[in-house]
Amino acid sequence: MEKIVHILSLLLIVTVTQNLTAQVNKTDANGKKQGEWMKTYPNSRAFEYKGQFKDDKPVGTFTYFYPSTKVKAIVKHDPNSTRSSAFMYHETGTVVAFGIYRSQKKDSVWTHFGPSGRLSYKETYKNGQLNGKKTIYYIPEDPEDKSERIAKIYTYKMDVIDGEVIEYFDSGSLKSKATYVNGRQEGIFIMNHPGGKPMIEERYKNGERHGWCLAFDEEGKEIGRKFYKGGKELSGKDLDLWLKYCKQKGLNPNN
Repeated sequence: MEKIVHILSLLLIVTVTQNLTAQVNKTDANGKKQGEWMKTYPNSRAFEYKGQFKDDKPVGTFTYFYPSTKVKAIVKHDPNSTRSSAFMYHETGTVVAFGIYRSQKKDSVWTHFGPSGRLSYKETYKNGQLNGKKTIYYIPEDPEDKSERIAKIYTYKMDVIDGEVIEYFDSGSLKSKATYVNGRQEGIFIMNHPGGKPMIEERYKNGERHGWCLAFDEEGKEIGRKFYKGGKELSGKDLDLWLKYCKQKGLNPNN
C-alpha cells in the first residue's frame, strides 16, 4: 500500500509539473518568446531558470538554480534599457560575483569572491570582452584579516593583454613589472627581491628577449648577464661580432 501511495505521489508531481510547464514557455505567431518561461535540467524536475520574456528578450528578474535547487544567480533587467544587474552565488549561498550586463554581455567592473566570501579579483569589461584593469587580490589566511591587498594587476584591450602587468609582494612592495603591446611583451621587465632591490632586469622586443638581461643579488650587485637577439642568446664570438657591428653603425644593442 505504501509503495502504491509513493508511486501515485510521484505521478501527481510529474503531472503538476507538466501542467505548469504547459501554461508557460509560450511563443507568439512569429516564434518569439512571450511571458513566463522556465526550464528544468535534463532528466530532472529541478529548475535551471525561471524568468519572463517580451518579444524574445528577457525582462524583469531571472533566477537561475543549481541542480540542487539552490539559487545560482539572480539577474534583474532594466525595463527601459539593455542594462542588467547580476549577482552570482556559490552553492553555499555566498556571493561568487556581481556586475552588470549590457545587451546580455558583461560590461564595466565585475567583482568576484572566493567560497569564504573574501574578495578574489575584479575585472573590467566592454561588450563582453576584458577591457581595462584586472586586479587580483591576496586572500589572507587569517579570517579576521579584512584587508584588501593587491597581488597582481593586468591591463587588457579587447580581451588581449595590452599595457602594464604589475605584481606585488604580500607586503605591498613591488615584485615585478612588465609591459605588453597587443599580447606581446615589450620593453624592460623588472623583478625585485622581497627587500626591494632589483633581482632581474630583462629586455623584450616583439615578445622575445632582446638585449642585455641582468641578474642582481639582494644587495643590488650584478651577478650575471646574458645577451639576447630576437629570442636567441648570443655569446662568445657571435656576441663580439654583433656588439662590434652595433658600435660601427651607432646602434644601441638593446634596441
